[in-house]
Amino acid sequence: MFTSFSKNLKDDISAGIAVYLVGVPLSLGIAMASGAPPLSGLITGIIGGLIVSQLSGSVLGISGTAAGLTVIILAAIQQLGFNAFLLAVVLAGLIQVVLGILRAGVIAYYFPSSVINGMMYGIGLILFLKQIPHAVGYDRDFEGDVNFIQSDQYSSFSEIFHVLGSIAPGAVLISSLSLASLLIWEFWVQNRHPLLRLLQGGLVALLVGVLSNFLLGKFYPSWALSGAHLVMIPVFEHPSDILSQLYLPDFARLFDPKIYWFALTIALVASLETLLTVEAVDKMDPYKRITPTSRELIVQGIGNICAGFIGGLPMTQLIIRSSINIESGAKSRAAALTKGLLLLFTVIFIPSVFNLVPLASLASILLLAGYRLARPQVFENMCLAGRYHFIPFCATVLGLVLTDLLTGISIGMAFALIAILIENYRGSFYLREAQIGNKTVLRLSEQVSFLNKANVQRILKQLPADSEVVIDATRSKFIDYDIFEIIQNFRSEAQIKGIKLTTENLRGYGVLPPLETARAQTYDSQQSLTPAEVLTILKEGNERFVNNLKSNRNLLEQVNDTRKGQFPIAIILSCIDSRTSVELIFDQGLGDVFSARVAGNIVNDDILGSMEFACKLAGSKLIVVLGHTLCGAIKGACADVELEHLTGLLQKIKPAVKTARAEFSPENPPEQSVLVQKTAEHNVQLTVEQIRKQSPLLDDMAKAGQIDIVGAMYDVETGQVEFYTDTQPAAACCRTHTASVATSPDNAIPTGLQALGKPAV
Repeated sequence: MFTSFSKNLKDDISAGIAVYLVGVPLSLGIAMASGAPPLSGLITGIIGGLIVSQLSGSVLGISGTAAGLTVIILAAIQQLGFNAFLLAVVLAGLIQVVLGILRAGVIAYYFPSSVINGMMYGIGLILFLKQIPHAVGYDRDFEGDVNFIQSDQYSSFSEIFHVLGSIAPGAVLISSLSLASLLIWEFWVQNRHPLLRLLQGGLVALLVGVLSNFLLGKFYPSWALSGAHLVMIPVFEHPSDILSQLYLPDFARLFDPKIYWFALTIALVASLETLLTVEAVDKMDPYKRITPTSRELIVQGIGNICAGFIGGLPMTQLIIRSSINIESGAKSRAAALTKGLLLLFTVIFIPSVFNLVPLASLASILLLAGYRLARPQVFENMCLAGRYHFIPFCATVLGLVLTDLLTGISIGMAFALIAILIENYRGSFYLREAQIGNKTVLRLSEQVSFLNKANVQRILKQLPADSEVVIDATRSKFIDYDIFEIIQNFRSEAQIKGIKLTTENLRGYGVLPPLETARAQTYDSQQSLTPAEVLTILKEGNERFVNNLKSNRNLLEQVNDTRKGQFPIAIILSCIDSRTSVELIFDQGLGDVFSARVAGNIVNDDILGSMEFACKLAGSKLIVVLGHTLCGAIKGACADVELEHLTGLLQKIKPAVKTARAEFSPENPPEQSVLVQKTAEHNVQLTVEQIRKQSPLLDDMAKAGQIDIVGAMYDVETGQVEFYTDTQPAAACCRTHTASVATSPDNAIPTGLQALGKPAV
């Protein structure tokens, strides 16, 4: 663990130095542009490194003076005075703490990634554009400016053309040498030995810049840089003199309404910039750590309270310095702490040494930082992400470059909102499944919001007349009132258009109560049901199946419910056909029904024994003999197929074949498909009759009303089950056909050999 900490500390110190080197001129420039004492910007950077970074949940974020607040700070100082402005900063910090306690940080999760990526890319372009004048010696605009229209009334683009007549050869030479040394060091020298990694490329670039300017002063003075072309940290004769430059808030202005207006403005803008940067930094973090945003608001508020009390400017988390921190290999908060300690040491002990650094040399570091934020690959990746992400990304970039940070973000958010609305309109809020016939299933998602309104209306209006529509809200946890109202109004429209409308679990609007899960049958629930009620349950289950719906079940819960016993309500005899799984067809769960399966749904002693167990001992109330269309066993029986043990099984279906053929005259035989279906129907009816005849126990229970025995036919093409609920006439029908067969010599159901046209043995 100590080895790992030691390794990280080396990386963090190196990264902290890189952030410190660019942080000094940026803090000074923003302070001077804001009309504040130069030291106030450095104070904020020190607090950000020593206090905020150690309390923050953002491991790699760097906090300090933000260029985005420059206009607000300047207006506040001009209207209030610096001391009263500091009171507004303290109050702004308190507001941020309250926002954090109220969990306002969740706002960060609603920033689209296209806007976040656009912000990073746009700031990278701005940084690159703004450093070009400094790289050639034109330093009239303050370091750290991110606005399109600058304080010298030129724009980011016109400034570049304007400096063509004011190029300083010495600055060009220094920035070129610094940039070259930075690239050579980072991409070639630094990785050659572990010790070389301790020396940050930015520091090498600044050393080259200072040395170059020193040599120019010695051998070519006219090219040497001085005055406004160098960093200008306030220099004090004695370290204790710094205390005289610390300003305190003017609490006498506590009841001035303007104080609170500026405090609220600073708090909201600073919080917004911080939350945006937090999202961006989390994206850049190589370990993909997630920052708790509400905690970050509280910590930023504490930082602003501290800054306001000792003369600092308002702070936010900063994208440029944070990106440099990450690119420089920072691993933990120690990098920000290193930056804060170095700033404090510089201000107290070596301000004159840092004042030797040319701004042209710093420009080389920031040019590379800007390029890294605005890599061409980022643009390419956003293009591949699709137009609904690419257009808001481009809008954010253009907004930032052509206006300012907040306006650019607002433009990007507006485009992102439009893209979300269009994507919601075009995208599906349900699963639309084509069914056999004219049926449409609309399955609503968990959250059906107002954004889905236009799409819901469009889909419902497009439904054809005389069709079937199922609206399933089983999964929904929230339905907007407007959506609920549209569906309710559609009920009337559906009647006019002849649309059969089925709604499932549409249980209101707003936050919906959770659905109760369908539990396994218990002894009490089983015994309370009549055979007719069980039949109704199966019919309702099949209707759900046909409509592509199903009960809300927790199968693991049903496993737990049935671990000590089972109480099925019915036993269903069906074919082994893979398409006739009765639990699915009747929408039943674990422990609800017994399932007996055999080819051709025939009955034998084993099946009868199972039925007697189910009804007499296990309490089932209904026996269902379920045939199905297009049955392979029925086809085999009709075609007189013989195959090993299958032959004996098919013999049991032959009476149904004979009964079906008897319905047609020999001169007008039926088509094979018609014969197969007729045989399947008679096979069900005969099986029901055989159950009654061959099991006196079951017959007596049926006559006593304890159970019922019914036949049914499943259509494999539609999923529907047709029940032959009037069993007595069906039995009579079977008896009629049996009587006609009874004239055979056996005076019983013919044997298989006779059915095949062979002599009986």
